[in-house]
Amino acid sequence: MNKFSKINFITLFLLFFPIFIFAQTPQKIEQELVGLLDKMAEFSSYRGNYDGEKLGKIQAELKSKILSYTKTVATLKYPFESLKKKMTIATSPDGKFRIYSWDLEDGGTMHSFDGIYQFQDSSGKIYSKSRLAEGEEDDAGSFIPKIYELNTKSGKVYLPITSGIFSTQDHGQLVYAVKIFGKNLDEKVKIFKTNSGLTDSIGFGYNFFSVVDRKERPIILILFDSKTNILKIPVVIENEKFPNGEVTNRFINYKFNGTNFVKAN
Repeated sequence: MNKFSKINFITLFLLFFPIFIFAQTPQKIEQELVGLLDKMAEFSSYRGNYDGEKLGKIQAELKSKILSYTKTVATLKYPFESLKKKMTIATSPDGKFRIYSWDLEDGGTMHSFDGIYQFQDSSGKIYSKSRLAEGEEDDAGSFIPKIYELNTKSGKVYLPITSGIFSTQDHGQLVYAVKIFGKNLDEKVKIFKTNSGLTDSIGFGYNFFSVVDRKERPIILILFDSKTNILKIPVVIENEKFPNGEVTNRFINYKFNGTNFVKAN
């Protein structure tokens, strides 16, 4: 192949590569992503065949593929039932906001996670972006098991629940507020009024063994009632058995008053 032919080939490849990406069916995309997650597990630090170099390459490929494939409405609407067995996929009740999160398989008792936002603007166009901001690639991250949504006078606000695993027993959960603005997301919506002032999130740490007997997985400790607009944050106390936090059956209730969530008890 001469130099001119090579240039033409590269030009045509770059021209049609996006069409090839978007032409993939959700079923084929799911199979490919499941395969990459299986490869990650093969070289995981949690297995006996750990290979950091190979794992790093697969991590990068997986994230790149998800970013590419989540630009279409077909993938936003597809349930990905097989993929959900390998990673966490949370979708908002209105179906316009989804978060993919997965274990990077390179941690120890502290697990590292990465994730992708996928969302639809008011015109129906689909966008996706990394959950981690630039420079946060080494952040331990968290996974998102649930997304609640809140209707406000200024538009829809989404309330993702994050879950972090910092050791075998040290876990944490947090709720934060997100709004869609065209092709952008505002992930710092200050809507929670606490004793410390107005903030964009509320979170807590706890001992996982204080809730280990609960049947549901993943365990979601922060609850929201869309009918009453009450957000329920569990009361966590330190005691001799769980010095780093026992989750009790009591809650701190925050009610949305039309502008902010404020303590209701």
